[in-house]
Amino acid sequence: MKELGALVSSPRVWYQKKRTILRIVLLLLCLIELAIVGVKYDGHVRQFLWIGIAGYSAALIFFSYLFTYVVLRSGKRRFFTRIADFLFSIIMIYFSLFPLVMLGKVTADIVQGPVVKTVHVVEIWDPRRGGDRVRTEDGKEYELGYKQIVIESGGNYRIEALEYSGMILAAEKQN
Repeated sequence: MKELGALVSSPRVWYQKKRTILRIVLLLLCLIELAIVGVKYDGHVRQFLWIGIAGYSAALIFFSYLFTYVVLRSGKRRFFTRIADFLFSIIMIYFSLFPLVMLGKVTADIVQGPVVKTVHVVEIWDPRRGGDRVRTEDGKEYELGYKQIVIESGGNYRIEALEYSGMILAAEKQN
């Protein structure tokens, strides 16, 4: 093996691998977005944006480790297990699209900021059915950010909302 020294490449150290560089870039983008939100916003807006950024970035980093494990494991398996690992990795790529899209929506909310507008509430979902959600006359659905926000069906409200994430931060009844 020593005679072929020029033909055998030395393995890369952990910080030179592409997947590690990708994780570091994702972590740096997360930290930069957190810093921008900390400087630009305050109070409840900052809270919701920080939760979105940190949660979706953590999900993407988790999926990157799981995907890497499955791909590296598939090289050491039999043919049938390789096919199963391949299908599982495709499913994980599909699942990682959701946090990626949601992170993009949170980033769009950071750029745009909270929107104040008047809406007519058509329907309120029952909290026992899976969350406090509101459907407006224009067809958009929003989630209530706090339990203290009181909205009734059929009323007009002036809301402060994160448009892309679909989160109502404050609501005031209009006559």
